[in-house]
Amino acid sequence: MNIRPLPKRWLIHTIIYEEKLKDKDSYGNPLFADPVTIKHVRVDNTTVFSRDTTDTKVLANGIVFVDTTHSTNVPNDFVEESKITWIDDKGNDIENYVLKKAADLYYPTKNKIHHWELEVI
Repeated sequence: MNIRPLPKRWLIHTIIYEEKLKDKDSYGNPLFADPVTIKHVRVDNTTVFSRDTTDTKVLANGIVFVDTTHSTNVPNDFVEESKITWIDDKGNDIENYVLKKAADLYYPTKNKIHHWELEVI
């Protein structure tokens, strides 16, 4: 079975990733690593809901697809509660997000990540 990477022509967006660190500042606020620009990703601004008989909750306001082959400057892992900023071609902010869930999706026949799906809110 030959699973190809996500097509590069689909990966039309750029994000800035600021990983949340374990340390906090002197006021108890979270600290973040230096920003990293990740190119060749896809941002789908689609709301993800969870519904039951009494409640509807928003789980995510969008999903960011990060490919292991075509995306650039990809960290080894994504940390929940990190900052993600979707930027345009000129570096202007389009949307600011917080990473709520990072799903690493593996190739079906090998122990290697194919791509990540980052649920952001």
